[in-house]
Amino acid sequence: MATPLEEQLSLVADLGLEANPAPKAPAPPASSDSGALAGESDNELMAEAAARPRRRQARASEFKAVSPEPAAGSVESAEPGDAAETLPPWHHHGLVDPEALPPVLRHYVELKAAHPERVLLYRLGDFYECFFEDAIRVSRLLELTLTGKEGGKRIGRVPMAGIPHHAAERYCGELVRRGLAVALCDQLESTPAPGALLRRGITRVLTPGTVLEEGMLAARRNNWLAAVVLEQGQWGLAVADVSTGEFQLMQRQGSDQLHQDLLQLQPAELLWPTAESGEPAWAPESIHRTPLPLTPFTLPEARRTLLERFGLASLEGLGLGEAPLALRAAGGLVRYLDDTQPATDDHAAATPGRIPLDRPTLQQRGDQLVLDAQTRRNLEITQTQRDGQFQGSLLWALDRTMTAMGARALRRWLEAPLMDLAAIERRQEGIAVLVQQRPLRLALRRLLRPMGDLERLSGRAGAGSASARDLVSLADGLERLPRLAALLEPAAATVFAPLQQAEPELAQLAALVRHTLVEAPPLSLSEGGLIHDGVDGRLDGLRNRLDDQDQWLAAQEQEERRRSGIPTLRLQFHRSFGYFLSVSRARAERVPEHWIRRQTLANEERFVTPELKAREGRILQLRARAAQREYELFSQLRQQVGELAGPIRQAARRVAGLDALASLAEVAACHGYCRPQLDHSRCLQVEAGRHPVVEQLLVEESFSANDLHLGEQGRPDLVVLTGPNASGKSCYLRQNGLLQLMAQIGSWIPARSARLGLADRIFTRVGAVDDLASGQSTFMVEMAETANILHHATDRSLVLLDEIGRGTATFDGLSIAWAVAEHLAAGLRARAVFATHYHELNELASLLPGVANYQVLVEETGDRLLFLHQVRPGGASRSYGIEAARLAGVPPQVVQRARQVLGRIEANSHVAVGLQAAA
Repeated sequence: MATPLEEQLSLVADLGLEANPAPKAPAPPASSDSGALAGESDNELMAEAAARPRRRQARASEFKAVSPEPAAGSVESAEPGDAAETLPPWHHHGLVDPEALPPVLRHYVELKAAHPERVLLYRLGDFYECFFEDAIRVSRLLELTLTGKEGGKRIGRVPMAGIPHHAAERYCGELVRRGLAVALCDQLESTPAPGALLRRGITRVLTPGTVLEEGMLAARRNNWLAAVVLEQGQWGLAVADVSTGEFQLMQRQGSDQLHQDLLQLQPAELLWPTAESGEPAWAPESIHRTPLPLTPFTLPEARRTLLERFGLASLEGLGLGEAPLALRAAGGLVRYLDDTQPATDDHAAATPGRIPLDRPTLQQRGDQLVLDAQTRRNLEITQTQRDGQFQGSLLWALDRTMTAMGARALRRWLEAPLMDLAAIERRQEGIAVLVQQRPLRLALRRLLRPMGDLERLSGRAGAGSASARDLVSLADGLERLPRLAALLEPAAATVFAPLQQAEPELAQLAALVRHTLVEAPPLSLSEGGLIHDGVDGRLDGLRNRLDDQDQWLAAQEQEERRRSGIPTLRLQFHRSFGYFLSVSRARAERVPEHWIRRQTLANEERFVTPELKAREGRILQLRARAAQREYELFSQLRQQVGELAGPIRQAARRVAGLDALASLAEVAACHGYCRPQLDHSRCLQVEAGRHPVVEQLLVEESFSANDLHLGEQGRPDLVVLTGPNASGKSCYLRQNGLLQLMAQIGSWIPARSARLGLADRIFTRVGAVDDLASGQSTFMVEMAETANILHHATDRSLVLLDEIGRGTATFDGLSIAWAVAEHLAAGLRARAVFATHYHELNELASLLPGVANYQVLVEETGDRLLFLHQVRPGGASRSYGIEAARLAGVPPQVVQRARQVLGRIEANSHVAVGLQAAA
């Protein structure tokens, strides 16, 4: 890498930049005879100006002229909707003739033509610069100053904007968060060949789904990159987190299911092959989409890409023979990763795919509890329904993890609950050990707290982008693995068995990193200070020579003090000026004659001597060689770490699972959770269940626990739940859905006791929302969600419905609610809780087996209404809607009139439904 001095010299050679002088203040108005005093009259000056007119030089803010019109269809404006008169000249790289540009700009245009859809940042010295349309866009998005650069006599100035190279991660992160792809063009050599420019090339393409940098990633959630291939009603989906190496595939049918899976994953970027324009209707609009050519997604090309990436002779071992669409999606995704990590040297070119990925695993149908997008939103699993906040979600209530990788593991568990009873019981067993052995739990959490993100650190090492501090943090984490194994050795839970054996190769790697790198290495990798003494003979020899030079410099300082008689003289170094002798301005007259003045400052004078300048060249050469050798040694070490990225990630995932279990155990111990009994029955029996989130939010009062019994012999399949508004019906529905979900991730649950049969799906319909973007009213959204439930629910499903039919006329809504409840109980026989204000539905309990009425109790004392939040058998006869309106502050006269109207309606209307004769 180039030194700062070399970068400055190369920048001057490449650009020939010269700072624009600051405009001078205007002179005061001259008197009528001022021209005579200056030797020229006013009239003569005006004639001279007319004969030789001067052209005003535009400032950066004055780029308002209309550029030459491009050929029809050649280029478009840099920003859609901009009027032509607001764009600066040469607002697009396609408007210029590359041959008329200086070499640097010509190279920029060539690279931009190869990456037209990406923002191109071009390294020039200490800055990343962009030009033409990229400069306009970046200056607006990042609020940077739009400047200009001379593009030659024929072109004039072209738009330019730049960012400091040391702040590139922050600025690039902002561009990526806005959905843009960024191509980084770096210097590939430190000094150019005689008469040539520095060699530069694209070294990295940053897109929302391929970022590895710590500052661009959310530490506690995965950053998924997804690819989809559709064909004849079937689809294949490949998802990978390039920062952690996870790589999963699936193949299913139906675009609706694909839409639901993408909503669940929320990938940062979605790839799809297309030969035609337009956006895919099956892709959620909230996901950033990147269309790609069809070729990488063809079966032969995808097969070849996967074989090369994973070094296999056949893909049969991956089990993809029955999933050709998933295989094609995986091949296209891997090719995209390779394209965003271009090779910059012969070694990289010989090693396809620098980002380490796990071998893909194919997910089978039935492996996970199915949760559609509406259920995830209604249950508030990872964010609240109202404002999308983390606080108030189930994940917020359960996340006590100590590490970022543990937090990601817990989130994945909640997003994909298990259907494997044995796996669930293994997790329960591990939590039981940690709940019962509090000293062990606390010791594990103390040991995990400072551990770095081993998954992502190893990924950056494998991709060649890890810093020295990353490797030190990784070594610290690897050194903790034997200590974790020692703590877990007495534990009998089978889930801890993989962690009870430390891996020798990882311990050796950690020792190698500790032996090689200093404890606190600098951020920069090119300026030395990374490697311990005694690691490399060549480096030690160079450092010895530098120590000799330091001794010479110290002796030279003393000698010059003696010669000059200036005791305060100091010999110092500056990155730009090199070595110099510094003396105060007051003593500057006493310096010897052989000193050469180098710089004058406000309080000091700086001098050099011929001997000092000659020695400076040798010192800088030694420093450059030492820094280069340190970088070579560091690169070798980073490569060794990257080669073990797979074993490191396997160990990291075991640690992440331990952290997630310790988090669930901590919550269970602190809040009095019980271990639920799970089986393959249809039973749902909860004694004194509590809402895991609401009970943590309550401060001054305790949560009212409630029971639920469904699906077992002598118990109903459908509960019709009635009660007043704001009494807790919706909370009760969500509570039981969350308890089922928590049990199926292996967690303990907030209840006195529980026996739960595994559910294949959980459905919820709670709350009123609309979808105005797609033209659907609140009632239409409610009916669409209800239809989805009725089409997909089984007798193993848990269905939680609230206020079905309330968005239309009373009789229409009652009819719909009756028919839906009847179908759930008599047709699907799904386990269901049906909350409603239609008290007429209480009649179902007398007409259908397997239906029971429950109500939320309320205590009415005069004008006061007290909500008890207790669910008990029996149906409510009133909804207390008018009392709720009064409590909400509706004017008294309106409340009184409402009571009069209600009395008349109750006296003159009667609804008799009865059970329709079924065929």
